[in-house]
Amino acid sequence: MRLKFSNGWTVVMGVLFLTVGALVSCDEELPPVIMTEEEKPLLDTFYLGSVPAAAVKKVLLFDVTGVRCNNCPKAAVLAKNLATNNAGRVEVVALYPRTPMSLTFPWAGFDTLSTIEAEQLATALGGITSLPLGAVDQVAFNGSKLLNTSDWGAAVTSQLAKTSPFNLSVKSTWKPADGKSRVEIKAVANNAITSSYKWVVAITENGVKSKQSDQDAPGGMVDDYEHEHALRGVAGSTLGSDINTSPVSAGYVREKHFYLVPKAKWVAANCDVVVWIYDANTKEVVQVEKVALK
Repeated sequence: MRLKFSNGWTVVMGVLFLTVGALVSCDEELPPVIMTEEEKPLLDTFYLGSVPAAAVKKVLLFDVTGVRCNNCPKAAVLAKNLATNNAGRVEVVALYPRTPMSLTFPWAGFDTLSTIEAEQLATALGGITSLPLGAVDQVAFNGSKLLNTSDWGAAVTSQLAKTSPFNLSVKSTWKPADGKSRVEIKAVANNAITSSYKWVVAITENGVKSKQSDQDAPGGMVDDYEHEHALRGVAGSTLGSDINTSPVSAGYVREKHFYLVPKAKWVAANCDVVVWIYDANTKEVVQVEKVALK
């Protein structure tokens, strides 16, 4: 039996098939559902917010060191112990300046730890003529900002007893597809501020293996010494950028977002972002925070 369609039915059936085909085609071409949240815009701003309760003050300890300094490994142990004994309240940054060259010149075939940023920070503290030395919150103790190891403990204890006019938060979100991190830093005044303040954003790395003089090692040398908290670089100016330049009321907020791209020789998983706030007039560090880069 053969079915016969009039011309009218032929048109109707043709439209029906085209409509169904169009629906199927549209369904197949729908874009996938995007489950990731759209990234927020980068901020570089200040504004007035609510007044927070004052956060606990943390202390910044600079361990000024060199790869040819045979007493420096002992200083590194002291710095580690001070941080461990004051858990969460002492952050260590190891400065490898470029001078004096007799104590800092890199070993041939090994990673160069000395940086211009470390040299600039050490120079601002008074200049390096011997090693090891240290600095605690960049304040003078017994008449000098650069301290012998025998003064580190007492200086740390003295600074821990102080309060900070700023609460500081640091966040780092690693972007694996881009090989970089989005860093967000925020300082909030918990009191009215009359002085001017700056912040410094540093990148440190742990577990950096390099040759090191060590008076306690066989032959006085360690070829695979692991350097901790080594300053690798600074985002922006080594001596900091402004948080405020005039008096501000409690609740003042300074916020900045940016990207950090680690250099090829750095191991991003071993790197930290260390941010400290200091008084632009006295140079005293009033707060410090650290977060893993990755």
